[in-house]
Amino acid sequence: MKRVLLISIIFNLCFCATAQNLKIIYKMDYSAEQKDLSKIENMMVRKYRKNEIAALPYVELILLIQGKTSKFYTESIMPFENRDMQSGYNAALVSANGRRVFYKENNAKFIFEDIDGKNYKILANTEKYNSWEITKEYKMILGYKCFKAKMEYKTYDRYMEPLWVPVEAWFTPEISVSTGPLDFDGLPGLILEATKDDRITYVVTEIKRREDVIIEIPTAKKTITYQEKDTIVKKQLLEIKKRSEMYGTEF
Repeated sequence: MKRVLLISIIFNLCFCATAQNLKIIYKMDYSAEQKDLSKIENMMVRKYRKNEIAALPYVELILLIQGKTSKFYTESIMPFENRDMQSGYNAALVSANGRRVFYKENNAKFIFEDIDGKNYKILANTEKYNSWEITKEYKMILGYKCFKAKMEYKTYDRYMEPLWVPVEAWFTPEISVSTGPLDFDGLPGLILEATKDDRITYVVTEIKRREDVIIEIPTAKKTITYQEKDTIVKKQLLEIKKRSEMYGTEF
């Protein structure tokens, strides 16, 4: 009953606020365990991973908000002349969001993604983040009071076995847009910090009010559902697994 009352109060605060046109910058970081290179025996792999970690501060993730429309993406730049560091930066980009573009308009959600060399517009699962548990815990982020929420969503691993991914988010009802980094949403306010699978954390570093924000929807050659996308990915994984078994390599 108390949790229901808390959610009700937060929703009321959220929708009393005025939606803004915003440009929001996020940075990404790995957990201490992910940064621990001591267990990597292969020197080339260790060097590659070290460069990836060193490049993390240069990766900027951008969320544009125009009324009830939002777009999350990563700007791909060439910050390094050193080939190894540029390779690490490219790896960090893939870890950040896989070069995908997340687009939301009212209750419609789309993911624009290249799969097997083809560009797709994917009709995203709008019920993916419907099971948040909002806690009483809160903290301040960039001057905004943020509440902690947590949940798990179901996906599958490379062996196509069911996998539950934990997510922790800090959202503020003071900005009345139910969105955040990647495709995170479903909370009564903007997500300013989110940790996925206890491995990667996305945290806001800057919030700019920009009345000149104009969001353009990306283009794609083919539109599919998220179920169809899962089928394509599972087929790819099966092919990789078969080749691995054929040549005796690790899958």
